[in-house]
Amino acid sequence: MKPFLSICMIVKNEENLLRRCLDSIKGIADEIIIADTGSVDKTKDIALEYTDMVFDYTWEDDFSKASNFAASKASGEWIFVIDADEFVDRDSFIKFKEELKNNPPDYNILAVQIVNFVGLNGKDTSLNYHERLYKNDGLISYYRSIHELLKHKESKERRGFSDFQIYHSGYMKNIINEKEKSNRNLTLLKKKKEKEPIDYYFLGNEYDQLGDLDKAIKYYQKGFQLKDDLNKDWVKKLLLRLVNTLHKANRNKEALEIIDSCEQIYPYLVDFKFYRGKIYFDEEDYENAKEVFEEILRKKNELKADSSNDFLEYLPYKLLGEIYESENELHLAVHNYSRALSINDADDYVWSKLINLLAKHSPLDELTEFLNNNLLTKNNITPQRVIKILLDVPDLNAQKLTRSLLDEPELSIDEKEALFIKNLCLDGNTNEVVKIIAEKSPSQIYSLLTKGIFTIIDFIILTIELQSQEYQKILYDIKFDKSIDNLFHVLFNKKHKKLDEFEEELFVSIVKQANILGWGTVINHLNSKMKYLSLNTKTKLKKNGKASS
Repeated sequence: MKPFLSICMIVKNEENLLRRCLDSIKGIADEIIIADTGSVDKTKDIALEYTDMVFDYTWEDDFSKASNFAASKASGEWIFVIDADEFVDRDSFIKFKEELKNNPPDYNILAVQIVNFVGLNGKDTSLNYHERLYKNDGLISYYRSIHELLKHKESKERRGFSDFQIYHSGYMKNIINEKEKSNRNLTLLKKKKEKEPIDYYFLGNEYDQLGDLDKAIKYYQKGFQLKDDLNKDWVKKLLLRLVNTLHKANRNKEALEIIDSCEQIYPYLVDFKFYRGKIYFDEEDYENAKEVFEEILRKKNELKADSSNDFLEYLPYKLLGEIYESENELHLAVHNYSRALSINDADDYVWSKLINLLAKHSPLDELTEFLNNNLLTKNNITPQRVIKILLDVPDLNAQKLTRSLLDEPELSIDEKEALFIKNLCLDGNTNEVVKIIAEKSPSQIYSLLTKGIFTIIDFIILTIELQSQEYQKILYDIKFDKSIDNLFHVLFNKKHKKLDEFEEELFVSIVKQANILGWGTVINHLNSKMKYLSLNTKTKLKKNGKASS
């Protein structure tokens, strides 16, 4: 019997992600075709565990050619395209296939929704549609060397949209850094001799990802100028990206002017409204921000999200919580933080903000009861995560609650020791900490610091408190992913160089924890180093009332 659904993939060096993808589709797809473009890891071995249709393909700097090669090996009625860093929900995929078979669509090309996990740890999501399903009749194929699109040889495309979702982790920051996707994409985009308007949108995206905001804005603007149809989906996405990039570049007046126009063109979209509120929020224009976020929440059932569903409820509640907290409207702050967590309980930052409010204004036994009834009862919250949440609360008593987790069986021996040392620091018992550290080699100390419990921040504070030359040497000898030697030079009275942004953020974290501990010697020492900070960081610290004994 002829296969119904063929899955086509192109891969290269995907041993870390491929198995997750193939596990999600095996037994549902009627055949899996994989074109390998030159893997030197275990990618092909893994692929062969799932299918015997694994083919070598010589890479030609053209994604369409590779995709069309894979499709040439497919014999199913429909071709479904998926990448190695993507996966599907199996139950949803089974229903999707059954619906496709039992109620064939009038379209020959279908776009599905891609849910992108973005940011450092993938805790945020963004949405977009991409054409991934098409009739395997020999008349439809991909074109464009990058960001490939489908076309019909006889211009008989019948395009539609499906609610089916593919989950994509390829835009998480750690994966991007590993693969250098943006640099690769830029190379391919620049190679195109005859550029289409959409190419400038894609160029803007890559420069935005690389942090070159001026170039990103320039290409977004050019793409918009060259557009041939305002109603095309990529034009709407370009405008959203342009607004967000202008905001990141502190060009808020320009961003708001675009939002004014776009709210007229796309009155049903929440995205432009949310960006307006976010700009007001970041400018500390809290009255206007409140008005925008509360309007979004009132109209949430009338509005639709293009970039992220978080714009409809979760983020407005979260930011309203921060606004009301800044205005000392504690009841409203707690209400909004709680509503945000009821929608997305994966946001540890909001948990810490909520717990901090309760710690400041409730007896310790009430805080403990809240944690026992809310945080500790959730299946998706591990002891490690509870510890992280509590240690992010800028309150000494809240941080000390972590000692109740010392006997948790899920914690490793190193995690328990790191937690024990952390609580000795919280108690101000530096003598016992010194005894424990004295028995450890520098590599063992580094191993403890990597657990994220007794951290590099704690060790720096301890070093300043004890004025320990030995600890200073350990700090200098540790090889971090990113050098922070300039920060050490500033803290330990050596030659001074300008701190980079990461080092200044680390300095601010040191100041915050020193104030929580109340260690006067450390606070005074940090005060004496303020002259080496940028004006923005000094203003931030002054505003928060930090580093003052």
